[in-house]
Amino acid sequence: MSEDVSRLVAAINDNPDPAHGDLTPAVHALVRVGLTALPAVLPLLESEDRWTRLRAQRVLEGATRAWVRARTPPRPATPRADYEWLKLWQDNGDYDWQAPVEARKAAIGRWRTWLVQFSGGSR
Repeated sequence: MSEDVSRLVAAINDNPDPAHGDLTPAVHALVRVGLTALPAVLPLLESEDRWTRLRAQRVLEGATRAWVRARTPPRPATPRADYEWLKLWQDNGDYDWQAPVEARKAAIGRWRTWLVQFSGGSR
C-alpha cells in the first residue's frame, strides 16, 4: 500500500462535510485513487465504528462506479453504466454498512474475490 493511500485511510473520518457526514476529504481522495485503494479500504468495512464503515462504503461505491463507467461504452440518454454498476454491487453481496455483521462479512469476502479477479488487486 502506498504511503498516500495509507495516510488517506488513517484520515477517513477527519473533517466530515457538515452537510454530508458520510463524506470527508479522504473519502473523495480515495475515490479518485480508484481500485488500487480498495485493498486498504476493505478492512474498514468491518470496523466497529459505523461512520468508518459508512465512509469506507462510499469509497467502495465511488471507486467501483468510476471503474464501471470507464468500461461501459457510452450510449446517449441512457443510464447503462448505472445499471451495470448496480448489477456489480448486487453480485458482490450488496454491502450495507448497517447490515448485520455476518452479511457485511459475506459481502466483503465477495468484494475481495472480485478485486483479485477483475482488477488485478490483492487480498
